[in-house]
Amino acid sequence: MRHLARRPLGWMLFLLALSMLLFFPRLIDALKALEHEPVELKSGSLLVARPGRVSGAFDETVVLLLDAGAARSTWGLVLNRVRTQEDQPLPVGVDRWGGPVRAEHRITLTLRSPPPEGAHPLPGGLSWYEGSREPHLPVGSSLTFEGLAAWAPGQLEEELARGGWWVMEGRATDVFSAPGSLWVEHAARHL
Repeated sequence: MRHLARRPLGWMLFLLALSMLLFFPRLIDALKALEHEPVELKSGSLLVARPGRVSGAFDETVVLLLDAGAARSTWGLVLNRVRTQEDQPLPVGVDRWGGPVRAEHRITLTLRSPPPEGAHPLPGGLSWYEGSREPHLPVGSSLTFEGLAAWAPGQLEEELARGGWWVMEGRATDVFSAPGSLWVEHAARHL
């Protein structure tokens, strides 16, 4: 009698296992598709590095895009580094390490209104210009970055397709917030 009662249970487990084998890959593919929805990269967007999915140069970084486009190079500034890649202090007049390339290049982000002549506008009242912060501007409204974060045409789109970054709208408060907690605050929204 017990032997007969086990058969329906065995068949049910077998059918459950078989259905999982058939439908589980489709479920995983559907979840992956939701995770990598196409996003429009534009000036003013923030890239938040996903844990373990980007190169070491971008581990735990938040990048503000200054210029973006699939047909041309995309570049921006790492907002939350206060030391160089070699863990050296920044030069006098530089507030943050902007990225792993072009260390000799300086960019200043500012909330100055009206923006300085020749500055490029960004959403949220921000603008940027090449060069160091003007001496009369306080640190709280302008920051100078040394170095850039840059990607060749299509490179960042490939990293996004692999799930390397979360993309969100940037705000001025992101630029002028404490760099030590910026990545944690943004990553926590997605974890």
